[in-house]
Amino acid sequence: MSTTLAATPPAEYVPRDTADVVRTVRDSRPRPLTIRGGERGGEHEDRPVAPDRRVVLSLRRMNRVQAVDADARLVRVQAGARLSDIDRTLGAHGLGLPVVGDHREITAGGFAAVGGLSAASHRYGMFSDNVVSLEYVDPEGRFGTCGRTHHSERFHRILGSAGRAGIITALTLEAVEVDKDRTWLTSDAHRFLDFDTFVEHSLAEINRPGDALLQVGRWVDTAPLRVARPVGSGQLQLGTVRFGQWSSLHPATATPSLRARRELGARARKGLGAIASHASGRAAMPVRHAAAGALMFSPKVLTLRDAEYLADTVISSSGERGPAYRVAVFAPLSSYHSVFHRLHDLLTERREHADCFTVISAQTYGVRSPYLHDQVGEDHGYISFTCRLRPPSNYPGKRGTPELLHDIDAAVDDICASERGQRYHIPH
Repeated sequence: MSTTLAATPPAEYVPRDTADVVRTVRDSRPRPLTIRGGERGGEHEDRPVAPDRRVVLSLRRMNRVQAVDADARLVRVQAGARLSDIDRTLGAHGLGLPVVGDHREITAGGFAAVGGLSAASHRYGMFSDNVVSLEYVDPEGRFGTCGRTHHSERFHRILGSAGRAGIITALTLEAVEVDKDRTWLTSDAHRFLDFDTFVEHSLAEINRPGDALLQVGRWVDTAPLRVARPVGSGQLQLGTVRFGQWSSLHPATATPSLRARRELGARARKGLGAIASHASGRAAMPVRHAAAGALMFSPKVLTLRDAEYLADTVISSSGERGPAYRVAVFAPLSSYHSVFHRLHDLLTERREHADCFTVISAQTYGVRSPYLHDQVGEDHGYISFTCRLRPPSNYPGKRGTPELLHDIDAAVDDICASERGQRYHIPH
């Protein structure tokens, strides 16, 4: 039976199985639920909910890997199981998940509920493309099952719905034959100072990935840097910093030299993250920017497991760098170039005129998803932008306020509508 951990509202329920979830959903009606585990969050509700009416349902105890069928390359898990734990369990059978997130706390149910992407999506599509079947509880508290071959319409409606169509409680996932700790990769990196050339190169690599197991492009564009004048009063504007990198990671044969380089690089990244997490005062921001830069200039040699969690190794230990506006889009490859440029122009223009953002960064890679392909008849590129918000106290007016961000959202929707793109909900 689920456990209630809070005696006063909001109540938190911690179910152990699907039957517990059914009881909790039924007993909580008509109060809305906030799901912890990635499937559905209060911040995505259409209307604000008074704190004393909230019911929190945490799936953290529904975290078991229930069965592995090595011959069929299938694994059955509860929705709260972390992908990193599932992957480790599969590793004992010579298997691994084809698509995992970039940090170790992502859960199977949460990732499936938003679609789920990684730098391997150019080979394996979305995480949800690798879900065979699932169990769920609908908003009325009714239990159900669905999959590729039964109730397929409901199956696709729940996957990627962020929990609005039902709470995922268990999944059966496809695995692939791989040893992620002994699959060695070398990085073929190309760096750019011009955004147009970066976009053109990214599209070419997405169209022709070759034998790359992972691929990702990153672009960083800062606001003009302002520093105090050495003499007199006021500030001196130094200009912008703009650069990008495309990395394709290809299989390599392990040698003693490669192993040594990998160990040295891993220690350096972890050390930088540890320093950044403890930095304070004036030293904090430069060190944290250096930690972020470690992602741009990724190591030349690493294992597949290292590469999958590279962002987690560096960034999670470097600390949160403040609030940000994030937007992500699936762009059909025929309109990829146009979508990327229009999003970039939109965000940089708003920064120039409203001064609401500081650093604008982008990430991109290919997505060969059967589900997305069926909708428009072609493959897609994933494009995401993260815009760091300038502290509201630093500027007047509505800059950085919900009204301005709502206007940007509306413009992004217009771009998607005209270019046959789709918004993607980025999991937090």
